[in-house]
Amino acid sequence: LLRARRKRKKMAERKGEQKQKQEDAKEGPRVAINPERRKAAKSDLLQQRLSAWRPVIHGSCVAKIFLVYSVAFIVIGGFVLDASFRAVEQSMRYDDQCTVGDPACMVEIRIDRDMNAPVYFYYHLVNYYQNHRNYVPDYNILQLTGQADAPVSGGSGTSSANECNFEDSRERDGKAIYPCGNIANSVFNDVFNASAISLSGEVQRLEGSNWDGSQIAWASDREKFKNASELNPEKVTRIGREGNLLPFPTDQDFQVWFRIAGFPRFNKLYRVINDRDLKAGDILRVQVQNNFRVEPFDGQKHIFISTTTWMGGSNFFLGSIYIISGVACGIYSLAMFIKRATDPRALGQAKNFRYCGFGAVEG
Repeated sequence: LLRARRKRKKMAERKGEQKQKQEDAKEGPRVAINPERRKAAKSDLLQQRLSAWRPVIHGSCVAKIFLVYSVAFIVIGGFVLDASFRAVEQSMRYDDQCTVGDPACMVEIRIDRDMNAPVYFYYHLVNYYQNHRNYVPDYNILQLTGQADAPVSGGSGTSSANECNFEDSRERDGKAIYPCGNIANSVFNDVFNASAISLSGEVQRLEGSNWDGSQIAWASDREKFKNASELNPEKVTRIGREGNLLPFPTDQDFQVWFRIAGFPRFNKLYRVINDRDLKAGDILRVQVQNNFRVEPFDGQKHIFISTTTWMGGSNFFLGSIYIISGVACGIYSLAMFIKRATDPRALGQAKNFRYCGFGAVEG
């Protein structure tokens, strides 16, 4: 039996050698391989022998990390709150003082704190939902970018959502409305003019750089929005749904309105007072041409003036969140320190463990 097994083994080896020779003959002569290339690379990177820091995360370590977070959050929150206190803001509601259609409603705001230039003049609307799903996409991008005067389809390159979907904001008396859509037809059209009255009684009309509307819209919108090259009065009208004259796309007041607000209470920049400081006790007299109706949706209109700091306008919420987060991290860090001091737990050491096989470890 042993002889037979050895014989069969030798025959199998000969067959394997013959088969290998036949395959080598088919493949042709082999290129000699340098045996040095077969050796494993001696690089520490490839052999995974690089030095590494493997910290042991224990209670004291976690407490120190949260203490650092606590200090950082409280410091940042302090700076944010300080900037928010430095930003001066005032507002006054005027829709309850002016009747709709009044061309010269006078509103006076007495300045409570010094407001150094530039001072930003906003209008503030309440209970106006610009973010409604039927309102947001209702415009024609070809009209707004100067490629067409009538609300035509954008073709394959334009989303079908960017169309004027409601007939009353698309056509009037058989003519195409320019620009069409709910956004354009509901544009805020109150007009403001202002004068500053000092404590001495001197009246200064705010105009030019002190009533600047040249850069109130985003730079990207100023570059993107263009007027149509020509409007055919027989086919196109600029009279909107409510009978008001609609603005051109290059009108920056329209571009500011076109930037949709995410909440029903929002500010929209109207003008900037660049060179005139408003001192405490001064009076800002605003003449309002009251055209925009807010009664149908139970809304409100306010005049809002503000200064800015290094972080923009006032934002007490952000500063408060930083402070609260810092205090929470500090409390957790203190709790971890107390736990570590009153009930310490020794770290596990390798010498106290014995390997039992199959991955099991017993102490």
